[in-house]
Amino acid sequence: MIDFEKLDQAYHEDRFYSLQLEVGDRCQQGCIYCYMNAVEEGKNQLTDSMIYKLLEDSRALGINAIEWLGGEPLLRPGIFSFMEKSRDLGFRNNMWTGGLPFKDKGLAKKTAALCRHGLISIHLSTINPSLYKNMHPERSPEDIDLILDGIGYLLEIGYPSEQLINSVTYTGLQGSDDLIATMQYFFEEFGIQTSINVYHTYLRPGTSPGELQKFIPAPEEVSRVYHYYKKMIKVKELPMNCVNKQYCSATLAVLNNGFVTPCATIREEVPAMDLRNHSFKHIVNANKHILGFNHFKKPENRPDGCRNCKINEECWGCRSRSYAIGKGLFGIDPRCFRNPGGGKFRQHTGVNPSF
Repeated sequence: MIDFEKLDQAYHEDRFYSLQLEVGDRCQQGCIYCYMNAVEEGKNQLTDSMIYKLLEDSRALGINAIEWLGGEPLLRPGIFSFMEKSRDLGFRNNMWTGGLPFKDKGLAKKTAALCRHGLISIHLSTINPSLYKNMHPERSPEDIDLILDGIGYLLEIGYPSEQLINSVTYTGLQGSDDLIATMQYFFEEFGIQTSINVYHTYLRPGTSPGELQKFIPAPEEVSRVYHYYKKMIKVKELPMNCVNKQYCSATLAVLNNGFVTPCATIREEVPAMDLRNHSFKHIVNANKHILGFNHFKKPENRPDGCRNCKINEECWGCRSRSYAIGKGLFGIDPRCFRNPGGGKFRQHTGVNPSF
């Protein structure tokens, strides 16, 4: 759950509502489009003491929610101790999991208890067994049933469906028909909505642009998914972010290698954002204008096509996708079907000068 009053207050006061905290790089699911699987050697450098200190600093900074990310955060030893500390400090715990750990009912029950005032996000992009195998070649399609059984158990023990979401990474490996069927299944079977994250081109370091191209969905396919979904859940429009611009602005991330960034999918190692060189509070206070995308809070600073968009009160496009094609943090979102031709594919190769 999101406290929208506190979120809006953080947005207008140039503060932060939530922290995305990566506590590990291990994961069972093996999604072939994920950046974690593209890293040859894990860089998990957040020690237990660092995580506890980050929580304390986050409290001092007025942050309200902790987004537990990985890899698979539920594989991190001590994860429940971190979450208990987070709860005791007054944070909402939001768990972002692939869902496979919930085959352990005790673990599922503990997660539900610690996320009682937050949310649990599952990641299942398709319920089609053959497509699942294509996207997770090292896994069995039986994973689908394991994940769905875990969701069923969470609902059985009373975890509210409105505090569950299915977080989908929409890639060119999956047609719009299949994604629509998956979203519809979750909504009709469980009362669970979907968070759509259209593929970020630079999440596979070291892969040739030709290989990465297959992950990019066509604009007309993206448009079809969004138009269907907004009718299904009865809303007028949906932002191109996986969240609205207020949440995007009021969220920052600490990667598992110790770097602070505006978003966990903007994966750059900027010395000024390195926790080995500076405290978290110093980094946030010294760089909040960048971490919060404050430049975009003035409509005149947004790209052509965004300034007068009918949904610019809740959307400014995905900043990560702009960054991925070399347009900087404040460029056009190349996956926005409302701005066709806004950006061409380019593999990201280094620190963007706009960051």
